[in-house]
Amino acid sequence: MRMVRRILFLLLALMLASPLMADSQTVDRYASLTEKAGEADRLTCYFIDLDVPKDSKDKSGDSTLVISPDGKVMLIDCGHPDAGKDVVKLLQALGIKKIDVFVNSHPHIDHLGGFPEIADLFDIGVVYRTRLEYGSTYAKAFDAAIKKHNIPVRYLADGDSFEFGEKVHVDIYGPPQGEFTYPKGYPANATQFINDSSLAMKLTYGESTALFSGDLYRGGERDVLAVHEQDLKSDLAKANHHGGDTSNQVRWIKAVRPQVVVAMNDVMSSMSVYNNYKKYGATFYHTLYNGLVKVRMDDAHHLVVETQYDSWVEKGGQ
Repeated sequence: MRMVRRILFLLLALMLASPLMADSQTVDRYASLTEKAGEADRLTCYFIDLDVPKDSKDKSGDSTLVISPDGKVMLIDCGHPDAGKDVVKLLQALGIKKIDVFVNSHPHIDHLGGFPEIADLFDIGVVYRTRLEYGSTYAKAFDAAIKKHNIPVRYLADGDSFEFGEKVHVDIYGPPQGEFTYPKGYPANATQFINDSSLAMKLTYGESTALFSGDLYRGGERDVLAVHEQDLKSDLAKANHHGGDTSNQVRWIKAVRPQVVVAMNDVMSSMSVYNNYKKYGATFYHTLYNGLVKVRMDDAHHLVVETQYDSWVEKGGQ
């Protein structure tokens, strides 16, 4: 399904002579991107290209694999149940046997659905999550898999932090500490509430930084900005809520000012978000068009980006 969308987009872009698609190619570099897992003295992030069947009612979702300079493995979210295979494929291609840290940003199907499959195949050292309670079938399956494999759990909120290996520090900027105040009738019509309860976390390696904030909507972004606006500047960022204009408000973009931003989605949901990130200095990548996106950073703000496909990368974008 993902390849069909890419081909249709390429054809449309050629018809419209879109400058975004100048010199586009369809060379598949997946094998070269997965020749080795991480790299000494680099913080490496793999933004995974996820796919679901064409009749799926849900997005394929988010999943990012992060490898520390000393070889520790963190998986941030794991996509839809039908996309778990794509996460497994990458882990196996990289020869990874253990996930030291699994982070669930929030309990939606497209962020934790693949967890039972992954937990059956890989050792997991610890699960980090929020205290948000959600009784969906897939959230229950997530909880059951944690119990089945006896995985330790740590709950995170604003002000918490943890060490990822010996060289990467992680700060948590949301959600707020304390109990959640659930909306009336919860969980009915609670999509925005759950998204705005996403973990927001910043990884720091030397002077270099990477920001992951799940599916924060604009309201959730404003809550984080109110406390941490001066802390958000990051070299690398995952676009909130799959790059949609429910999120990624200009104030957020100006505070983060990333060199590189990556969106993970089954569609290009907002050209205004793309244009705003570009306006404030970011190079924008999208897994639908770029496939797997690999970002390596040293400890001094230097980023190297490699993509499975070139169909969204602009000339000179790296």
